[in-house]
Amino acid sequence: MHGTVRGADGIGLPGVIVSNGQDTTRTDDDGTYTLPERGRFVFVSRPEGFTATRWWFPATPGPVDFDLVEQQQSLPFEIVHLTDTHLSVPGGVAEGTERKQRSMYPEGGLSDQFTALLRSLPSTLPDAQAIFLTGDLVDTGVSDEYEALVEVLAASPLPVHAIPGNHDHMNGRSETAISPNNYLTNAADPSAYENHLGPRWYSFDIPGLHVVAMDWHTHELGLDDVVQEEWLRNDLALVSPDTPWALLFHDQPNDTLLTNVPRPPVATFSGHWHTSRVVRVGGTLHVNTAPTFFAGLDYSPPSLRRAVWDGTEFTLDTVALHLWDDARLAPVLSKSTIASAPNASTVEAVRWRTFLTGAGHRQGVSISEGQVFIGSQIEDSPGGAVEALELDTGRVLWTAHTASSVKVAPTVVGDVVVGVEVTGDVSGYDRTDGTLLWTCPSPDPLRRFAWGAASEADGSVVVGDQADLRRIDVNDGRVLWRRTDLAPHHNLVSHTAPLIVDDLVVAGFWPSPEHPIGLSLATGDNLWTQAAAESSADFRKTKRLLVMGTATYDASTETVLLPGYSATVAVDAASGTLTWVAEHAGNYSATSPVVTDRGILVTVVGRGLTMLDRTDGHILWDLEIDSAAPFPMQPYSKQAGSVLAPPLVLDDTIILPCLDGTIRTYSLDGVPLTTVSVGVPTAAPLVDAGHLLIGVGLDGGVYAMDREALL
Repeated sequence: MHGTVRGADGIGLPGVIVSNGQDTTRTDDDGTYTLPERGRFVFVSRPEGFTATRWWFPATPGPVDFDLVEQQQSLPFEIVHLTDTHLSVPGGVAEGTERKQRSMYPEGGLSDQFTALLRSLPSTLPDAQAIFLTGDLVDTGVSDEYEALVEVLAASPLPVHAIPGNHDHMNGRSETAISPNNYLTNAADPSAYENHLGPRWYSFDIPGLHVVAMDWHTHELGLDDVVQEEWLRNDLALVSPDTPWALLFHDQPNDTLLTNVPRPPVATFSGHWHTSRVVRVGGTLHVNTAPTFFAGLDYSPPSLRRAVWDGTEFTLDTVALHLWDDARLAPVLSKSTIASAPNASTVEAVRWRTFLTGAGHRQGVSISEGQVFIGSQIEDSPGGAVEALELDTGRVLWTAHTASSVKVAPTVVGDVVVGVEVTGDVSGYDRTDGTLLWTCPSPDPLRRFAWGAASEADGSVVVGDQADLRRIDVNDGRVLWRRTDLAPHHNLVSHTAPLIVDDLVVAGFWPSPEHPIGLSLATGDNLWTQAAAESSADFRKTKRLLVMGTATYDASTETVLLPGYSATVAVDAASGTLTWVAEHAGNYSATSPVVTDRGILVTVVGRGLTMLDRTDGHILWDLEIDSAAPFPMQPYSKQAGSVLAPPLVLDDTIILPCLDGTIRTYSLDGVPLTTVSVGVPTAAPLVDAGHLLIGVGLDGGVYAMDREALL
């Protein structure tokens, strides 16, 4: 195949990269090029300062010419990072189509919402020059979704550089597959994406940066990884080694790709996890952004990221896409869950409030011997902290800065404070002054999205998820045992901390395997047999083990209580076999059930509270709470629900933090008692400290309330 790359005057442009998706070449002095006749497409790598009337064509043996158009670009170059838009067409775009909700996630992106956002960017982000759109563009990969997407993107006032995700390759089906790297995902049929949007990997330039876009999903499944990597090497070979490059990839890239590149990228941009996560590994900045139109699986609000390239590095600013009614809280809520945003309001019930180095979110605090220990997250740069406060005053005793966010409460074991970073690094700090004692490095910082706390047992902690679980000695950080064979790797983050009851460890699981896991604390070996667990229920059909929260043990019935998907599941602690299932509202829940003398108290996320019978799980009472969050936080939701935190039960009183900025109390019969304003929404559990109750607000503040004022 051959052709010419021309400028606005119709004269051929020299030195422009052209590719067939495997081979690459630069145009000659007269703008002509020649490539081997293979591959489905031929495309031009748009140089700095140019766009193209059309940058790709189907491969043909005849001439294929490209016409480049000058496009003003300058440093600093501001990019809008959007991801996981999951565009849905509930009724189909064809006239007369029977209205049927096709979306796997009914609250996915809709065409008018997507179009409105793109058209608003020149006014809301006036310095933005381009959009990076990193996959799961559509929800089920069918033609009517793609047709709607093409119309949406055509209306964008900014250039959009898009890549596919796994949902874009579903083609209306949802069969699962396990990759050669033991990654559980769905099968791939990339034909629909190619028919509507063209090449699945390509490159282009902005000032001082070469940008590479690739198809993570088919690469991960091994369908075209060899071809994509050959193209990548050929593409980078034509770029000066002094020119930095960035990668657009639907999932966070890992060593299967990054070890095979000629030189590491300066940054990568991804989605897929429906989370917010910014880390630096080996000198590369990895930016993982939350979904654009609904709340994330890490309970982050719908968001976009501004990424400003200054010719040397990227500076990030995360923007939460929500509205708030209370103008006084606007400065707080605009950066909630992203950065600390001190709130000047004072409330009588609050004895003291101390603001963290970074944001507060769902994590609670740990209290020990007059000290409060808390994790801190920073979402606009790679970093976080473990911090210690004085219980009676809130005075900061020490701050240990970390390389990435700490999204869970630290675990105190004797004189050691254990912090878990989102990379999976686990570190021990001296409780008196925060001195770093040891670090147990993450087995894979590129793919360990760690949102689960460590659980203490016998001078050690157990930490991790079903794909990689470790027991670590707190004296020196040694790994006592490790399990990587329990389930394939999966991108859906787990918020579970392991439940430990004597020698039993109940590991986190979501969404595989399809049965509960019980291990020996001493050895890490299986205690619950797979046969017993599988015989108890068809968990695949019911989705009951889509568990996000930490399990609870009920000693009176010797059962383990699991916060499942739209259900609470009880299994026998000795065998792991099913005891009962209580179905209720709530979908995804990261809150642990609470055992009381009256029954099992469950936070129905986004809705209210439910009390279940301890023997068979039937509902004793159900309470809907009519308060609202300032923005959506429940996974996949666009609606602002009422509650997210688990309740605290003291003196036969239920104490529940709510997302409207109040603390509400109820009797164990579900009768409302009091409502006290604390001035800021909270999604974190309250912790009893005797005369004080300690919580964390969405403003990044740790606050202490007078216990008697609430009770």
